[in-house]
Amino acid sequence: MNKKQNKQNIFRFVSSFFIVSIYTVLFYLILFFGYNKIFEAPLDSGGYLMVVLYCFIMTFILRMMGAFRIGYNKKLNIILSHIIGIGFVNVLSYLQLSLINRAFLPVLYILMLTVVEIAFSVGWTYIAFIVNKKYFSITELLLVYGDKKAEDIVYKILEREDQYRICETVHYEGQSLMSDDNLVYVKDCIKRYHAVIIYRLESSVRNDLLKFCYDNDIEVFLPPRISDVIIRGAKSLDQFDSPLIVCRNCSLTDTQRLFKRIFDVFASFFGLVILAPVMAAIAIAIKAYDGGPVLFKQKRVTRNEKVFEIYKFRSMIVDAEKDNKSVPATDNDPRITPVGAIIRKLRLDELPQLFNILKGDMSLVGPRPERVEHHNSYSQQIPEFPFRTKVKAGLTGYAQIMGKYNTTPYDKLLLDLEYIQKFSFFLDFRLILLTVKILFMKESTEGFKKTKGDDNK
Repeated sequence: MNKKQNKQNIFRFVSSFFIVSIYTVLFYLILFFGYNKIFEAPLDSGGYLMVVLYCFIMTFILRMMGAFRIGYNKKLNIILSHIIGIGFVNVLSYLQLSLINRAFLPVLYILMLTVVEIAFSVGWTYIAFIVNKKYFSITELLLVYGDKKAEDIVYKILEREDQYRICETVHYEGQSLMSDDNLVYVKDCIKRYHAVIIYRLESSVRNDLLKFCYDNDIEVFLPPRISDVIIRGAKSLDQFDSPLIVCRNCSLTDTQRLFKRIFDVFASFFGLVILAPVMAAIAIAIKAYDGGPVLFKQKRVTRNEKVFEIYKFRSMIVDAEKDNKSVPATDNDPRITPVGAIIRKLRLDELPQLFNILKGDMSLVGPRPERVEHHNSYSQQIPEFPFRTKVKAGLTGYAQIMGKYNTTPYDKLLLDLEYIQKFSFFLDFRLILLTVKILFMKESTEGFKKTKGDDNK
């Protein structure tokens, strides 16, 4: 790790410690000078324990939400992480205090705390970004690519010009290590940089360059292959004097499936009860606009490539797809109704899938279900695409949070395999919280360009 990264990490730690300390002090003031006067028995030492607990929970949730990743996440991403994290922790703390009081407390103090903390978080984010931009330079990258074109990775890097800049590109023309002259030239170019992108090179060349960069303390960025993602979920086996890794390749255990199903049933039932007024209002608005059906039904693929019928609120005109032919949704699609534009933007058109979860067709978290024809088409192009059906399809998923609406099928597969290989109930909890954040991020709901494929309509 170079000096810039060390200093940047120290800056992130100090600035994160500062803002969490601010939140903790504000909670202390609200607790002891607000709620403590209402309690029949003063909290005394128990109150200090609650302050410490508040600090730990706030730190844990904000870190899980990516709220401290200055220099990595975008400004809006950081602010939304703080807002959602603050809201979650404060609601939890309010319920905890009400439980201690054995009666609901006035919400005024906790609302004041939330508003003030959000104001501090916005100010902290802007100042932290200014300091980061002033004292930490943009990472300059060398791009080494093979026979496959590198426009995709260049486009993605250009989206983060505040953090990265590709200063030079080198085309490795050989197919193996036999191209010694070209490889020596590539290594000479790499030595001039602290970071390099190795993009779509043949395995032997990629491995050689990885070892070269490791030996020279050069940071490497490279897109993982499907085999890399599978190995990443492997376990170490220490029974021999030679290290071994074991790829179980069984996705979820029976116990994990059972507890995941129990959680899905309770969460979907609770969600349907709580969101019933919202769903009723959406249904009335759709029906009032054009008198067409409220729900849109479509064949999708879930675990073990089983086909089921998914439910969504209809967001397009009736018969938007004539002759049942797939027509991808694009930005500013004229088929989208005014009501549909709103519910699509807020992802409210997905709410009827809570019924799918209750029925057992889907899970709350998992790979998004593809249309049957898209699944079959992608499986022909990418033979490993069915790997993502090792678990039930989900209302939200890793690819939807880490990617975009128009992420390529191959990248969706990689992201969904990441979820399957890393599965834990903690990860599900994190993804549920992050789902709230992406509802407010425009790039996560981008439609397809006319030249690209489609995930769902």
